[in-house]
Amino acid sequence: MRKVIFSLVILVTMGVAACKSATIPAPSASVSFVFLPGTCSSVVPVHVAIDGIDVGVDTFKVAVNGGNRLVSRLYSTSAGQHSLSAHTDRYMWPAATVSVGAGQTVADSLPFYCS
Repeated sequence: MRKVIFSLVILVTMGVAACKSATIPAPSASVSFVFLPGTCSSVVPVHVAIDGIDVGVDTFKVAVNGGNRLVSRLYSTSAGQHSLSAHTDRYMWPAATVSVGAGQTVADSLPFYCS
């Protein structure tokens, strides 16, 4: 009788463990930053942050050799509401609040005037 109960406990434990490992996590969300320059030629390194935490530096290129680079790489985050911010050594964009769903990508625009 003890062997039967012990065997059942082991089977139930294995079944529960298998179910837990079979759960599929929700897809992450992501954000990007789009550089919107005026008419100028420049290379601009921009520090980007999600919820006040620096997540990277992207270098945007406008009308220079090698072509334009106006969209940042994707930064993964959780689904929900987030504050996005960016700055250069001389300029800071106002923070933007965005809502991003699981599996979605949201882009924050960074208007920029240069002379």
